[in-house]
Amino acid sequence: MSITPVLSARQERIVEILRSTPSITTIELAQRLAVSGETVRRDLQALADDGIVQKFHGGVSLHRDVQESPFQLRLRSNVAAKRRLAQQVSALLPDGASVVLDNSSTACFVAEALAERRGLTVATPSLEVARALAQSGDRHTVLLPGGTLRSSDMTLAGANALRFASQLHPDFFVASVASLSARGGCLDFDPFEVEFKQTVAPHAGTVIVVADASKFGAPGLITSLSWEQPQILVVDQPLPDELSRATQGLRVVVAAAD
Repeated sequence: MSITPVLSARQERIVEILRSTPSITTIELAQRLAVSGETVRRDLQALADDGIVQKFHGGVSLHRDVQESPFQLRLRSNVAAKRRLAQQVSALLPDGASVVLDNSSTACFVAEALAERRGLTVATPSLEVARALAQSGDRHTVLLPGGTLRSSDMTLAGANALRFASQLHPDFFVASVASLSARGGCLDFDPFEVEFKQTVAPHAGTVIVVADASKFGAPGLITSLSWEQPQILVVDQPLPDELSRATQGLRVVVAAAD
């Protein structure tokens, strides 16, 4: 699996703005970011070089390919943090374990880290995750459900995939979420992803939630896991006070930068 370079926090903010605004002038963008026009132009040039935005005279919009494939953009975002998290998760899993990985971009990085391990049995609804594990050849057994292929993120979804999930009793379930909420627990937006997590978690020996700092208090719609369900939370930065209090019953592992 080829994963592209990390976006800076400001570049990610530019992409967020362009998702809600089809096009914007460079001047307006600089004003919204409270930076100079020259700073914005440098960021836009880097994003254009990576094929994320397309520039026109005086303004910019998201590249058509990025508009159609937000999952690929998530693979570009917070790469350094996700790789640290993935290495930390790999260190928590013994060789020979059975593992369920979800269909998140973070799961792709975890799969990449696990590819060099031995003897794992990994179930996932994600063809991208399966592809990353396939780099190891025959070191691991990879299980995929039946279902309807969702081309936007190469996920096998639907009733067959959930029926498959209901039969799993893994040693570990590794889940990434859209938001860590002090009041709401682990939040997501997609109903299938929520139902998949809720189906697997009660039957897993250990539930590990993995999230980079951008998920702290981020927007979310549906509780996929309550704080009573995970045993381990792997993050890349110390939790803010409110989240720290909400997760007192969990083992919190911080995969800090070197």
